[in-house]
Amino acid sequence: MRFLLYLLFFCLCTSVSAQKRGNPALSEGTPLQFQFDTMLDVSNRYREQDQEFKVVRRVYLDAFMNNVSDSISVYTKRISQLEADKARLQDQIEGNASQVADRDATITALNAERDSVSLLGFQLAKDTYSIIMWSLVIGLLVFTLIAVAGTRVAAANNNELKRERDKLASELEQSRKSRLTVEQDLRRQLQDEINRRNR
Repeated sequence: MRFLLYLLFFCLCTSVSAQKRGNPALSEGTPLQFQFDTMLDVSNRYREQDQEFKVVRRVYLDAFMNNVSDSISVYTKRISQLEADKARLQDQIEGNASQVADRDATITALNAERDSVSLLGFQLAKDTYSIIMWSLVIGLLVFTLIAVAGTRVAAANNNELKRERDKLASELEQSRKSRLTVEQDLRRQLQDEINRRNR
């Protein structure tokens, strides 16, 4: 009876260890490296000429290769998808770059237009325009001051000439009156003399 119990215990242990040592490539969700390491662990070993060899079951190897092929196809699809996403994003980036370049050109044109003024058909920078305008204003102001000063000098000279003319006219009038008086006196004297001779 003991023997039967030992035999039963041995069979159970063997079946449990056989279940544990099943095809590692058939387990779902385990990484390939773990499957490969497990497959090597459950393989038989033998030595020949101081070299160690492993005997791997063909079923394990085929299942592992299928898993490798599946993983490669999944990664290939993922790579293709990522490359397509990359190409799409690259096209989008290039489109955005061209839009940015267009906007930069528009901004540059608007800034140039904002910073310049058209004067007689020429585009001038605002600084140059400001210098020209202020030069014209200052020139006109100087011209106006010179004209006003010249007018005042001319008016002063005119007033002086008018005073001298009035003075000369008054002297001439006095001289005429005194001449007239002298002439009248001379006529009277002459008349008196003529009257005296005729008498």
